[in-house]
Amino acid sequence: MSFDMVLDILIMACGIYMLYWAVQMKNNKKIPEMLVGKGFPIERACNPEGFIRATFPLTLAVGAALFAGGAIGALELLAAYPMADTLVNLLEVAVILLYGALLMRAQRKYLVGEKE
Repeated sequence: MSFDMVLDILIMACGIYMLYWAVQMKNNKKIPEMLVGKGFPIERACNPEGFIRATFPLTLAVGAALFAGGAIGALELLAAYPMADTLVNLLEVAVILLYGALLMRAQRKYLVGEKE
C-alpha cells in the first residue's frame, strides 16, 4: 500500500466525517465544534440558525467532493492518467481553501455578528 493510497483513504474518511456532521448539524440544529474551533462560545452566537442554513449545503458539498476525490484516488481510477490524477488532487485543495474562506465569512456574519 503506497503513501498516496493511504492519503486518499484519509481524504475519503474526512469526506465521510464532513457528511456525517452536516447531517447531524441539520437534524439536531446544533453547530459542531469542528466548524467553529475548540473553545468558541457557541452559546453566545448571534444567529446560529443562520449559520446552519448557510453552512449546511457547503459542508455537504465539500464532504461529497472529498469523498469522491479520495475514492477516485484510493481505487486508482486515474492511475493510467497521472495528469488527471494531479488535477483531482489540485481540485481537492482548491475546494478545501474555498470552503475555509466561506466558512470564515459565515462565522463572522452569523456567529460574531460583523456586518459585511
